[in-house]
Formats: sequence, C-alpha cells, structure tokens
Amino acid sequence: MKNQAPEMPEDEIEHRLERYGLNPCGEIVGSQFHCNLSEIHLNLIDPDNEKEQTEAFQAGALSVAALLNHKFQEPRYQYSRELDPIVGVSFTGLFDFFVHAFGVEWLRWWEEGRPNTPQGYHFQEREKAYLQKWRQIVHETVWDYCDRHNIKRPNRCTTVQPSGTKSLLTGASPGWHPPKAVRFIRRVTFGKNDPVARACLDYGYNVIPSQSDKDENGNLLHDPFDPRCTEWLVEIPVAVPWADLEGADDIDISKFSVLAQFDFAMQVQKHYVTHNTSATLELREPEIEDLGKAIYQSIQNDEGYISAALLARFDAYQTFPRLPFEPIDEVTYNQLMQGVKQRQKTDDFYAALMQYDNGEQDEAGPTGCDSDKCMFPESFDQ
Repeated sequence: MKNQAPEMPEDEIEHRLERYGLNPCGEIVGSQFHCNLSEIHLNLIDPDNEKEQTEAFQAGALSVAALLNHKFQEPRYQYSRELDPIVGVSFTGLFDFFVHAFGVEWLRWWEEGRPNTPQGYHFQEREKAYLQKWRQIVHETVWDYCDRHNIKRPNRCTTVQPSGTKSLLTGASPGWHPPKAVRFIRRVTFGKNDPVARACLDYGYNVIPSQSDKDENGNLLHDPFDPRCTEWLVEIPVAVPWADLEGADDIDISKFSVLAQFDFAMQVQKHYVTHNTSATLELREPEIEDLGKAIYQSIQNDEGYISAALLARFDAYQTFPRLPFEPIDEVTYNQLMQGVKQRQKTDDFYAALMQYDNGEQDEAGPTGCDSDKCMFPESFDQ
C-alpha cells in the first residue's frame, strides 16, 4: 500500500488493513464501516435500449452517492466514512437480462458448460461489454456527484449484493445466479400472522406452517392457524420472465455445472464488481475437485477471485420437505396459479397489506438469509 499510495497517512493504512473480513452477506469486504447499497432490476430493462440502461445505473449511483452526505453520530463510523467512503451499486436479474439479449442459444451454451468455443467467446465478449459499460456509468456518476458536492470519492462503487426474496418483487433471478428452475414454488418464511403474510393470504397465495412447527410426534403441522404453529411459509408460484420462450423448457437448469456457474460469477467479478460478488455455487460431489482447482488457479493467476459460498445440490427434493425453492413443471404451475385466483379475496395487494400493517410488527424468520430481514447482529460479540 505504501508503494501504491505513498501519500497515504499511517493511520489510514492501518484502518484499511483492518478490513480483512467480509460482512455477513459477503458482498463487500471490511470491518468498522457502513456501506450504502442500491440495486438495479435488469430483468425489467431492454437489452437493446442503451438509454434505459444508462438511466437505470445513473439512478442507482445517485441514490447511494447522496447517502454519503449522512453524518454518523458514532465517531468511529464517521471517521471510517471520511477515510474510505463506500457505496455499492448492485443488480439482480442478470441471467434473465442475458437470456433476453442472447436467446435460447445462450442457455444451450450454459447447458454445455460454457465451453471456450467460437460461439462461447462471442457470448463472453458480449457479456463483458455490458458489464464494463454499466461499471463505467456507475463510477462516472458517483465521482461526478462527489466532485460537485466536495465529497471524497469512493475508490470502488460496484457490487452484487444478496438478492433472494427481494428479487421476487419483479420476478427476477437473484443477483447474477441462474434461477432454480424455469418454474418453481418459492416459500418465504414469516412470523405467524405477519401483516405481509396475511396480505398474501387475501391475495390468494397458499400459507402453511414452517419446517420448525411439528406435533408431539415430530410430524409437520398442516394448519397455519394451529395454536402450536409459530411461523408461516407463504408459497408463491413463480415463472421466470422467459419461461414461454421456445425451447427454454427443454433445458434443465439444475444440471448447469458448477464450473459454468463459476465462470459466469468470475465474469461479473472481473468486469463489473469492484468490491465482491455475492455468489452461491451449487455443486455435486463429483464436481468438488474440479471446482477446487478452478478456484486455486484463479487465485494463482490473480484473476480477481475473492470468495464464494458452496451449496450441495439435492436431486431428491423429497429429502427436505417444504424447501425454499421447489421446481415444478408447467402443468403444476398453471394449476397453482389457478388456485391463487380462486382463493383471491382482492387483487390489490397494497390495500390488503394496509388492513393488517400498523407499522410496528416484528420481523421474524428461522435463518439469517431466508427471512423478511437480515437476522445477523451488527456485532458478532453481542
């Protein structure tokens, strides 16, 4: 650091070197700091509309840059902000965006493992062009804002934050990740009688007890209004935006290799992200050694790898009942959506929510990353 920034004071060097870890969700490195995040829903943007893309990323950049005006009451937070202001403009729905941009042939390339063929090289270059253009827009916008308002420039402004449940708001595949399937049931955990869950009931979605609610014999409960039930799962039938694209149903997304996922994640890490990429790589046991070699080579070659979460694939979905994601076929999806319409008491979700929400409810969920809020404490020594 002294060689790269000889003018940097010793206390700032020490402060920056303390940022050796990841925050709980893993998208930005560091300790003793607070970051400002925004997210672009790429699944809603036309790949051929450059103006729309520019405006979306400019809006995301301005929304985080403006937050740098905030003054912390806690001195150590303010000190950290002044030394190293951090913002992160993220996106979700990248996979959907590229399907719309490149068509079913891009999906078939994924199915083949994203090989280094002439067609594969073409796809990678086009992915790279989009990602680099968005990164440039973000940095130019943030830095211009900071210069005009006499704020110290962040030296990195792009990230991919975790985006699971929130992506459902617009039907996006989370972050850079492929969806779990073309059609699936998404189960979201809420506390019993949570206002959002009650609104979901009125809207027609099915609600069942969570995996943690069982009878005296250890059997799962089925009635969400059973007095023994403490948590609810709202079941939402989901179809990806390109589900009806000709040929899409012929491709089994669950068979995408972990090396294909890793290659795509590294495209994002190298050409868009300047913090880190929140990444969950799904793999089967025979893929462990190949992935280990790929990660090692990426580190050895200084290609920008920082971290990834690894998740075992479960081909037998019955192994764990009431999974957060359960792939379904088109017939099942249509049946479930028909059930939603039949149970629906209102088609105005906001009005339904207002009947139950007094603004004082407690968020709840069984895990830190499958709830309606982040459940990790601000400090792990609490």
